Amino acid sequence: MIGCQEKSPYTPRKYEGQVAIIGAGAAGLYAGYLLEEQGINYIILEASDQIGGRIRSLKGFADFDVELGADKIRGKNSIWYDWVKESGTPFVTPTNTTDYFQVGGLPRTEAQLKSDLDFRDALLLVNQARSYSATDITLLEYMTNNKLPTRVQHIPNALIANEYGTSASRLSLKGIAEEEQTRSSGNDNFEIANRSLLSVLEEKCKNVIPKVVFGKQIKRIDYSNEKIVLEDVQAQRQFFDKVIVTVPLSILQSAELQFTPPLPDTKITAIKNIGTGAGIKIVLSFNRRFWEGDMASIYTSGLVPKYQVSSNGRSTKSFVLTAMVMGEKAEVLSTQSNISIVQNLLKDLDNLFGNGVASAAFANARVMDWGKEPFIKGAYSYPIVGGGGLLTRQALSQPVLRKLYFAGEATHYGGHSGTVHGAIESSRRAVEEFLRDVT
Repeated sequence: MIGCQEKSPYTPRKYEGQVAIIGAGAAGLYAGYLLEEQGINYIILEASDQIGGRIRSLKGFADFDVELGADKIRGKNSIWYDWVKESGTPFVTPTNTTDYFQVGGLPRTEAQLKSDLDFRDALLLVNQARSYSATDITLLEYMTNNKLPTRVQHIPNALIANEYGTSASRLSLKGIAEEEQTRSSGNDNFEIANRSLLSVLEEKCKNVIPKVVFGKQIKRIDYSNEKIVLEDVQAQRQFFDKVIVTVPLSILQSAELQFTPPLPDTKITAIKNIGTGAGIKIVLSFNRRFWEGDMASIYTSGLVPKYQVSSNGRSTKSFVLTAMVMGEKAEVLSTQSNISIVQNLLKDLDNLFGNGVASAAFANARVMDWGKEPFIKGAYSYPIVGGGGLLTRQALSQPVLRKLYFAGEATHYGGHSGTVHGAIESSRRAVEEFLRDVT
């Protein structure tokens, strides 16, 4: 991938055609940003009534903006990190916090659990999994093959599978090892303190946002003739010369977006061979803190693989936990009402910390079920067993007939899938493919 702030190496003649970008998430907006730099005519067609895709914030819930989607900048070596840093936004200052783990009874730190051999084996397995190179199996199969006791199997599930957007029974071990070994952005995670990630995106793309047409759900792309026809759900048609598709993989998998003629078999196979599924974030605010003051996150064996203390470094008055639930557990929660989800999580926390402390301190909650968002339909992509790994993502990314170009985190084949900066980098690649075709 080309470096963060470099200009495109292509200086094409003035392109007179009209380009449509489908989707106003990070990938779509950055594609517009690059076309804007080149003075190319473009429009962004967004099915919903807002920009950002899976970057979304919640204002007024606490005395800081709460992230309902992407919440971290992963690594320093990316356009996204540079944008956030250039905005002057301070990062959350590291404090003396640590992760807690539920193994048996009350949550304890890694230091407190150092004598628990099962726990130590779980952490060792997590490290080994990231460099796995044998026959492809799921993370769950790997835990079973290594005879990891059931009492600690939730730890690799939370540390690896849940972070990758799924469950241990579905995640390809060889696939995540490929991703880990290919990543170039760095391993550190950064969070911002006093504003939302969406506000940074809005600031950097202020010249692009006026080109977004909201409420424009495209249901068919006909690229059989010289002009590409985009037909929306109201059967209205528009004509373009080039189209950049940035919709989530789950939308391509749902077949709600039809292509005429059908996409090449290699691309159809790629769409089927990358995983995506349910993902829910539940934000819980309390009128007092009942967890340890040094707690950063807690990994549990209950309904929620991971609770993060979102108020750390952002507030001394708000006390906020964010539950991150992916895969099978998210599917179970998604069948319940929002009220039931919150009630069940409070019971879960009461059992975890004892004496009904969570229910007694509860103030408010917000459930963000990404699977129920009609134009998102789930969390981010992940590798599946037999899916083909990064080569499959590369096949998904390929242009079609020098007319259709594809971007979005699922098309990133350099180890940054499932991230905002991966989505952004994929757009640079797609726009460069377009520029090569018009020079």
